[in-house]
This record gives sequence, structure tokens and C-alpha cells, in this order.
Amino acid sequence: MRARDTGFIVELRRGRADDALTIARLFRDTVHAVNRQDYSEAHLDAWAPYQVDLEHWRVVIDSSYFMVAVSGGMVVGFANLDGDDYVDQLYVHKDLLRKRIGSKLIEEIEREAKRRNAARLWTQSSITARKFFERQGFATLQAQRVTYNGQIFDNFSMEKRLK
Repeated sequence: MRARDTGFIVELRRGRADDALTIARLFRDTVHAVNRQDYSEAHLDAWAPYQVDLEHWRVVIDSSYFMVAVSGGMVVGFANLDGDDYVDQLYVHKDLLRKRIGSKLIEEIEREAKRRNAARLWTQSSITARKFFERQGFATLQAQRVTYNGQIFDNFSMEKRLK
């Protein structure tokens, strides 16, 4: 699948286990750069530790509908559908935001959820990503506080009805 927007070409493909290190680094670098406006350094370290757990990433890639966005041979984003309706992750390279990479990824995740006859998509969005998900048609169900790696995070349970 190819998308052309303002001259920026992105291809989507299924993630592979050998993408794990690239994806882990993109995730860590993006969380630490982009989410710093809404979360503390302690939050960022708990969310995206500098110690990379490659086995964790391989399991996520292999056990979910995991899509990567590639441009110029470089992985520039990824998203995954866990089960039939949960958007577990969606991240775009910190230097390539607002180039419709995230939109292309969520459109593909939505297509797959519909193929699986899901009635909705839902996610737990960070403060930072909330506006992105709203632009994609998601509505906030509730603000919530969740504990992850010893830190309490404010985020949002959101959904998009598909039927």
C-alpha cells in the first residue's frame, strides 16, 4: 500500500521480528521527544526505558496485526491492532509528524478491524496523542489514571464506532 501526500511517499507493510530494534528505538526516541510536553522525565523513563527489551517487541510484532510505515527504506512509524478492536500502539518518527503517516496507519488498522467485524476501535491515548485520535473520529470515553512501571499516568480511554 502506498500513499503520496505533498511529495512524501509512505508504504505500509506488516511488521517483522527483524524490525524489533528499529521499532524499539523509534518508540523510545519519539516518546522522549514528543511526549515531554505532557509528562515528566520519570514518566518518560517508565514509559519508554532506554534499556531495550527486544524479545518484548518481537512478541508484540508476532502476536498482533502490526503494521510499519516505511519511507525511503526507513521505518518511519508503526501501529498495531491487538485482538479485533484495540489500538495498542501508534507511533510516528519524532521528526516526521504531521505528514499523514499516523493517519495512514490508523486507516489501515481500521480496515483490518472492519474485516474482523469489530463494532468499534478503542485505545488508551496519551495526553499528547488525544487530539490526533479526535481528528481520526475517536471520542473520549473517560479520563483515567493508570499505573505503569511505578508511575501514575493520566490518559484517556477513547473509541471510534465502526458500525
